[in-house]
Amino acid sequence: MDYATIHSFYTVIILVAFVGLLVWVFLIKRKPDFDDAANAIFADEQKPQQKQQQESDHE
Repeated sequence: MDYATIHSFYTVIILVAFVGLLVWVFLIKRKPDFDDAANAIFADEQKPQQKQQQESDHE
């Protein structure tokens, strides 16, 4: 096999992987999982009422 053939196979493999990634992200119903992951950073924050109560407890 020459370089052009190997390069062509590599291009096809990358294209298939890209299309597979698009299907996994956009077509499979994974929105709840992605929403949970997106909001995970806010999971340890306190609600405003709790925050005000803690501040008043310290005074």
